[in-house]
Amino acid sequence: GLDHPRWLHVLPNGDVLVAESNGPKPPGEGFMAWARGLVMKRAGAGVPSADRISLLRDTDGDGVADLRTVFAEGLKSPFGMALRGDTLYIANAGEVVKLPYQPGQTRATEAPAHVADLPAGRNHHWTKNLLLAPDGRHLFVTVGSNSNVGEHGMAEEEGRAAIWLLDADSGERRLVASGMRNPNGLAYAPGTRALWVVVNERDELGDDLVPDYLTSVQEGGFYGWPYSYWGGH
Repeated sequence: GLDHPRWLHVLPNGDVLVAESNGPKPPGEGFMAWARGLVMKRAGAGVPSADRISLLRDTDGDGVADLRTVFAEGLKSPFGMALRGDTLYIANAGEVVKLPYQPGQTRATEAPAHVADLPAGRNHHWTKNLLLAPDGRHLFVTVGSNSNVGEHGMAEEEGRAAIWLLDADSGERRLVASGMRNPNGLAYAPGTRALWVVVNERDELGDDLVPDYLTSVQEGGFYGWPYSYWGGH
């Protein structure tokens, strides 16, 4: 009964936050946009964004959530979430916001507060993800490309197809890695501080091309988009 759930975040007490979200409507791009719209509609992505985060709790330990509340609403295509102490950070399509959080809380008590802007515009890829950095002060932020293969010009790709490191206090950010068409899932290799990410690669070259991939993230690394994929292709 959720409305297009797109991302999960498990809180320390076992509560699960669910981003119920859809992207801002992109500008029309002719036949390809029409065809893409049909496929997305079939996948359930053709509905307006609920723009909320719901909380699920299993109170009796049977593996099924028996408590469900609206934790936060009035967001703008929310996706990634990260908890830092008593503050929950949320990545909207065009900004990072924050909310105060206390363990066991089932609903936010304040409106989201702005932390930093993120590249937006056309938002061909609107999902922005977050992961708290090992230093506890910064957040890794993913930003997908504004197109499939740069067909709108590279000026529209400024700051996109990349992973950024955001200072959670000041809102300042610096580039970590680039050339990633649509990086989404972030995690550390178990037992280490080595950052890894799943990247969704380009479309429209057939059922088997181009392969999405999982990769370690190297500081200052360039991963090929839109000039190449999967090595030298």
